[in-house]
Amino acid sequence: MNGSQIALFLSGLFFGGAIDHIILELKRSELTAYGVRSGVRGNWALAALDFGLAVAGYVLHQRLRRDA
Repeated sequence: MNGSQIALFLSGLFFGGAIDHIILELKRSELTAYGVRSGVRGNWALAALDFGLAVAGYVLHQRLRRDA
């Protein structure tokens, strides 16, 4: 497994996390998937963070793939 594949895997992992947080927010849950009390706004913030990390991972994947 090379760096490009790892970046793509992590991108998918964080994208899934963003979807989880959005679903929890739509359910108005104050807890994360791990039982941490973050509040409804916290789930939106964590969704945004996960989405940002997913995009960064995908961009890194594309750059590493192009360089190889």
